[in-house]
Amino acid sequence: MIKNISRICSFSLLFLLSILALNEFQIMSYSPNLKNIFYFLVLILIMFSSVTTLLTNKSGFFKFVSVVIMTALIVGGIMSILKPGLNISLYVCIILIAVYSLIDIFYKAA
Repeated sequence: MIKNISRICSFSLLFLLSILALNEFQIMSYSPNLKNIFYFLVLILIMFSSVTTLLTNKSGFFKFVSVVIMTALIVGGIMSILKPGLNISLYVCIILIAVYSLIDIFYKAA
């Protein structure tokens, strides 16, 4: 049951990240309110995914990656409040969560 929820969360994260990437590269443009809603949903899903990994996964490597993701998200969030926009911590968090979500969907399925 937890594995299915984790896969749904990973798929939703990849979907929302692709929507935000389309907006970032100006392929599609969204209103600022909708963009902020997508950012908030991605934030909630990243935290949910990282916490469920910390609580349910036995692998030390995936727990370490989850702690790095949460730390990068917190540091990046604080830095983006001080200086608006994306920063290196948020890029690291986005890359790690995208790779982890792909691993969660495809590799752990076997």
